[in-house]
Amino acid sequence: MSWKVDYAPERGWVVVTASGEIHDEDARAQAAEALNVLKQNQASGVLVDYSDAVSEVSLSRLYGLPDYAAELGAPWDARVAVVLPRIPYRLESYQFLELVCKNAGYHVKLFETREAAENWLAEAAPVREQADHPAPA
Repeated sequence: MSWKVDYAPERGWVVVTASGEIHDEDARAQAAEALNVLKQNQASGVLVDYSDAVSEVSLSRLYGLPDYAAELGAPWDARVAVVLPRIPYRLESYQFLELVCKNAGYHVKLFETREAAENWLAEAAPVREQADHPAPA
């Protein structure tokens, strides 16, 4: 199991990339680190790429993730795009996570490709441009 959390400033979102088996403790740690990076950078969303991962996270842990995110101060307007694994193992657990997150008020959506996930995140990303000149006084 390995995973990392990065910030993509050109996109304005956090990227979580995982490979191998992901367990309960990984899910909580990923959520905490991703939310920390999201808040530090005032990011608009999170791309979770599990295309090379296998989730062994229990349903009870998945059920509690929205509450854990709320405890950590997750912004309600952030979008989370989850790229499903290439190996269709336990896909119902991802669907369950999407449902409990939506029921809690979070914008979470599953995708078969990273490109589709990125396009969905980009649709709602705020414009993050700097002016070439100072604002008038």
